[in-house]
Amino acid sequence: MSTVLSNIPVLFAVLGAGLGLGALISPRWAAKLVRMQADPARPEGYAEFRATFGGVFLFLHLAFLVAIYLGQGVIGAAAVLSFGWGGAAFGRILSMILDGAKVRTRHNIVSVVVELAAAAGFALPVLGFVTNPPA
Repeated sequence: MSTVLSNIPVLFAVLGAGLGLGALISPRWAAKLVRMQADPARPEGYAEFRATFGGVFLFLHLAFLVAIYLGQGVIGAAAVLSFGWGGAAFGRILSMILDGAKVRTRHNIVSVVVELAAAAGFALPVLGFVTNPPA
């Protein structure tokens, strides 16, 4: 098995964890990245960015890295992340179809490519192309 191929799921896990960590540290950065903003009249919105875009992203991707380190549950963890990233791409594509030209932006097109790449990268262990990602 190619070392490069084995590293793909790990690289996407590090990327996902990094995005989550960035959102935990700076919810304003996360808001800008996803083209949203918290309502200044409701400051708890920043907690939502830290929780959803920060904590969930960070800990789901760390769980995959821990599964690799422990040698347990790698395929299950990879399947969850593959479906999650694939679901994000599906939702974004559906939006571009149903919501029309106003959402067919460069940001959304690039995001779909990244989301599909991450879904495919995490699918490698599930499909048997990677049997033991490096710890």
